[in-house]
Amino acid sequence: MPDLTLLIAFACGAGAVLAARGAWRRRAVNRWPTARARVEHTEVQVVDDHHRRADRDDHPRRFLARVHYRFEVEGDEYRSDNGRFDGVPDFPNREAAEAFLARTPPGSRLTVRYDPASPELTQHGEYRLPTARLGLAAFLAVASIGALWLRIG
Repeated sequence: MPDLTLLIAFACGAGAVLAARGAWRRRAVNRWPTARARVEHTEVQVVDDHHRRADRDDHPRRFLARVHYRFEVEGDEYRSDNGRFDGVPDFPNREAAEAFLARTPPGSRLTVRYDPASPELTQHGEYRLPTARLGLAAFLAVASIGALWLRIG
């Protein structure tokens, strides 16, 4: 039977590596080239994936604010939306989602970052430092070292 502290150390170490990889990937996204996009349309989608009625009562609905846009890269036109990289922002009520979408009405312009290898993969919004992922990576690394220290000590 494997030692539990070694299993915990391994799991935390693997989690730290994956979280650090996610932070590194975000850093790479911040370096992607930018393009000016025109908003084609926006929509609010209701998320209700609970199959049993009892689940629906316990978990409130979420509302996704989806922005569809098109942009041009080296003479080629691409279409994308705000759910390709970071995921679509979700809100607890329809009014909040609609207020978010009111900031980017159809016809408005926004700046997007696109993956040079696959321009359909986009990210829009401000430059972001992945502090949550960096914090998670640091916490899991410390937990892994702590588990190893308990094993040795």
